[in-house]
Amino acid sequence: MSDPILNNVSDKPESTNLLSRIWLSVLFLACSLAIFLLGANYYRLFPTNGSWVYAGSLAVFFLVVALLLRHSVKLAKYWPIFYAFFVASGVNLVSDLFAGYNSQFVQLFGTWTGTNQGFALAKLYDALLVVIPILALTLISGENLDSLFLKKGNLNWKWGLGIGTLVLMNFMTSSLIFFGTGYDISKLGAAIVWGIVFSLSNSMLEELWIRGLFLKKLVPLIGVAWTVVLSSVWFASLHFLAVAYLPAMVIPVFVVNTFTLGLACAILMIKTDSIWGAFLIHAAADLFLFIAILAVH
Repeated sequence: MSDPILNNVSDKPESTNLLSRIWLSVLFLACSLAIFLLGANYYRLFPTNGSWVYAGSLAVFFLVVALLLRHSVKLAKYWPIFYAFFVASGVNLVSDLFAGYNSQFVQLFGTWTGTNQGFALAKLYDALLVVIPILALTLISGENLDSLFLKKGNLNWKWGLGIGTLVLMNFMTSSLIFFGTGYDISKLGAAIVWGIVFSLSNSMLEELWIRGLFLKKLVPLIGVAWTVVLSSVWFASLHFLAVAYLPAMVIPVFVVNTFTLGLACAILMIKTDSIWGAFLIHAAADLFLFIAILAVH
């Protein structure tokens, strides 16, 4: 019988042993936290955040493990997931080395980082630092872009795009209802335009890095349900770093918010076999935050 969540995916866990799935999930969670919680440079909560030495060492470690597994007769099935961990940690390394040039990138467009346009262009620059290495390293490994869900998808792709578009419109109009008055009429249009640029950039950055890169490697090893939950946990862990600037009492709510968003995006991505529906839903949430946060500052 096919998985009730995802009846369009033929990949099933190779082992139905519960204990095996548990220890694999714990191992993969530890690897992901080393990357997304300790290694990310979004905010400096831990000494390792923003450290190119840590990110580089982690990337080398995962690459060595992946290559050893690839040449192992018994363990070769694990090489794709550890190569994905290598790519994800490589993204941190690239970001650590080049994130400091975002202001120069923004200035190329005749603006600065303190404006709506500046925020959006800085996020676009961040997205390029993530997307380009993932695409390049995936192609180098011999995989195609389908492995990242960068394709049209299956017969459900229209449902994914439709739901994503409806959610995007709903969140946009909701943000304008509640926060539109925080803008001068002359500036509201620009806030919407650059908010869309920001949200689309951040959505692609995170959907590709956190879900697109991993889901197809995890499902054959631990199954659909465990993959959805596990990827959502590390998506929430990345946003836990917001404790560096948000009030402590807000963090549990933010973690729940990002965890549930992660569940929805992971399910939709696997259900449609495409990134685009999840991409639009994620963008909707980011657009709401962009409009809301800037409206009150």
